[in-house]
Amino acid sequence: MLRMVFCDVDGTLLKKTETTISNDTLHVLRRLLDRGITVVIATGRPYGQLKPLFGSLFYRLVFLCMDGALVMHKNCVLYKKPMMKCKTKELIALYGGAAIYGREHIYCIGDTPVAGKRVHIPEEIPEDYLKVELPTGSVSGLHASFRIAYQNERTTELVAAGADKGAAARALMQKFGVSPDQAIAFGDGENDIPLLCAVGYPYRMKDSLCVGFGDLPTADSVESVLRGQFGI
Repeated sequence: MLRMVFCDVDGTLLKKTETTISNDTLHVLRRLLDRGITVVIATGRPYGQLKPLFGSLFYRLVFLCMDGALVMHKNCVLYKKPMMKCKTKELIALYGGAAIYGREHIYCIGDTPVAGKRVHIPEEIPEDYLKVELPTGSVSGLHASFRIAYQNERTTELVAAGADKGAAARALMQKFGVSPDQAIAFGDGENDIPLLCAVGYPYRMKDSLCVGFGDLPTADSVESVLRGQFGI
């Protein structure tokens, strides 16, 4: 019997051009929650940006944020994998600035296009560093305490080594007493592969361009699969 549902956001719950989650999708998630199913939103986004997307469901959902660096439920930390501050400060100095993601806020130092609270030095940040966004698409000589979570020609996002959606999902399932064969997950990107490998029922989104999913079953939409699995 399925007891836990993991859903990526961008490209999964949200199609590429969408900015709001459909009422139909929210209705299906609400029905699952009403049945006692644990619904986990597994995303690269920071926790502070998720409340507007989920509205009245926000405090009923579990949020696996920032590519596995943080898991939150009802404003309580269930799991956290912070970065080494000393090594992060060296990176900020090397690349002339960064956006540092804490639990609630984004802090901006020096040269970064990211919107957030402007600080002058890292010591002004009162939170753990959970994710760092560097203003460059090219990094070299990274310390072993870092992992590249996402990279394009303009930016590089880093998390702590060992932080990914799969590791956080396994920790969460253990905490809730859920086995992999009681969990289903949906994703569309390379950062979702560890998550899909962690559960017994993985689904890749049909429109995904990621080549790393192999022959996993595909889903036209999250809600269509969940309706079939749970008889909603």
